[in-house]
Amino acid sequence: MNRSGKIYASEVKLINLTGHDVNLGDRLIVPREPKPTRLLNERIRDGMMVLDESGESIPIYRFDPEVQIVGLPEAEERTLFIVSPMVRKELTIRGISRPDVVSPYAVETREIDGEKVQCAKALAR
Repeated sequence: MNRSGKIYASEVKLINLTGHDVNLGDRLIVPREPKPTRLLNERIRDGMMVLDESGESIPIYRFDPEVQIVGLPEAEERTLFIVSPMVRKELTIRGISRPDVVSPYAVETREIDGEKVQCAKALAR
């Protein structure tokens, strides 16, 4: 990053760990990596909901508040990791500062080559 705060996409490696391709603006598509960064927490069975008189039911779970961030690489020089907003939020909650980690922000639907595509108008740290 230069002094003006600008990052030139041509000068950094963009690694997309969201699990789906990310469109930045309407010019740059960052393909997904095969193994995304994700949040992992334990499910604990916490009851059942009976759906009707037949007795059909589905389980109710609660989630352990201890969340693990799985698959986030260590920082690399001149590399930006694109993660889901949920992963980025978890880093913020934990007070972890990773200026190399961003997530899509201000997503809108645009028409590109006659196709509707979700595009990030911005990135968030």
